[in-house]
Amino acid sequence: MNGKFIEKLYQGKVFQGFEYSQILVEKETAYQSIAIYQTDLLGKVLVLDGIVQTTEADEFIYHEMLAHTALFSVDHPQRILVVGGGDGGTVREALKHPVQHIDLVEIDAAVIDSCREFMPSLNDGGAVFDNPRVSVIVEDAFKFMKDHRGEYDAIIIDSTDPIGMAKALYSNTFYSLFCEALSTKGAISAQDGVVFFQRDEAAFTIAKLRDYGLHANVYTAAVPTYYGGLMTFGIAGRNPNILTPDRGLLAHRFKSLDGSTRHYSPDMHIASFTMPPWIRAAVEGA
Repeated sequence: MNGKFIEKLYQGKVFQGFEYSQILVEKETAYQSIAIYQTDLLGKVLVLDGIVQTTEADEFIYHEMLAHTALFSVDHPQRILVVGGGDGGTVREALKHPVQHIDLVEIDAAVIDSCREFMPSLNDGGAVFDNPRVSVIVEDAFKFMKDHRGEYDAIIIDSTDPIGMAKALYSNTFYSLFCEALSTKGAISAQDGVVFFQRDEAAFTIAKLRDYGLHANVYTAAVPTYYGGLMTFGIAGRNPNILTPDRGLLAHRFKSLDGSTRHYSPDMHIASFTMPPWIRAAVEGA
């Protein structure tokens, strides 16, 4: 069944869309609507509540930059928390590191089940969910983090945009909880939207992280799926060195990665922190 999809993120003021050849998943859960489309150009596309989340064609850019930038910023991270990320892409990348354990906390089991079945390239055919180093916890992240203080060397927030139920992930309570869940050497990374259209998102995140005593900054990547130009990612930690990575150390650790990357590299890691003045101004709330 051929058709055209138009995204709802910006309420029709600006929009992107794609032509699909088949609807593989279309369902309503207690939390959101889920759809997966088959397309010629983008491969399979995951859409939640009418907003594109990821595509087979370019997911590697997003997932590699979200995961590796944080994990390579911490000295030998062992315990990792991934909030959201039910497609499995972030966990797939984190498993390339010699980490001890990963907790994947996803509120909607239907996202995991749908992506396991219809987007297996993101989760190694479901193997990332079954890996003995991974615990899949279907639970509200707020409830989960209240019982995990000072535990995680890296917390990766692989969330949707701050719309609907995801608004809670951008609240003072949530920032407080995940800062408290961070270990003394830990780092946090989070997607902060496309700065051209979502100008306030990164500024809000960085300000909140700094309010809780963390050293915080943003880095960027161009992900074609996310319409509007450069996407910003927030990064923060208790150690200021995470914001000034050493290329030699990154290169040394990168050699021991268990698997390859298509976008992330030590050079890309360092380069991603360089941004034009208008983005820097937006991030600093100017």
